[in-house]
Amino acid sequence: MSGDPREEPGIAPKIFLTGDPGCGKTTALRRVVERLRGDVRMTGFLTEEVRDGARRTGFRGVTLDGKEFVLARAGGHGPFRLGPYGVSVEDLDAIGVPALSAAPGTGLVVLDEVGKMESFSAPFRDAVEGLLAGDVPLLATVAAHGVGFPKKVRHDPRIVLVKMGRESRDAVVGDILRRLAEAGIGAGTGGERAFPRPGRAARAR
Repeated sequence: MSGDPREEPGIAPKIFLTGDPGCGKTTALRRVVERLRGDVRMTGFLTEEVRDGARRTGFRGVTLDGKEFVLARAGGHGPFRLGPYGVSVEDLDAIGVPALSAAPGTGLVVLDEVGKMESFSAPFRDAVEGLLAGDVPLLATVAAHGVGFPKKVRHDPRIVLVKMGRESRDAVVGDILRRLAEAGIGAGTGGERAFPRPGRAARAR
């Protein structure tokens, strides 16, 4: 074990990957999900770029059960913008946020990512706060820079923050799988272990 109190037996781990854009955070999460499918009941969503040839035209979310939703599109209209992109908060709220709700028996929630774009949504922020306080393991990515809600999450004492670069992606995947296995998730464990809420466990120590 790492000796980190956030990874003690009985504590639902909250593992966040961070790193510069393009370092492979989403790819790492996707590889972990692929390794755990069939062994662990999971919910959540991943984020993908939308491209027209070589030109990036936006971003979309894809839930782990295959539902797609628009996150942002170049030239999109609305009150929320990030650079050239209009952010589709309504689609995130309608499809992405419900995917973060863990039904009974869920072994892991996967979230890609806690970034400025997603943080325009108040229901999204509320869902993340609930996951951090809850008793279901969480594997997520968070923007490496910036202020506001992503910074708040990066500095949350309940999370384990794993920093990665392009060259460390393969090692990070193995490290995450090890951390999850030590918490009883995957590696033939069934992924449905009962975890107390972090606050209760912290008070008991």
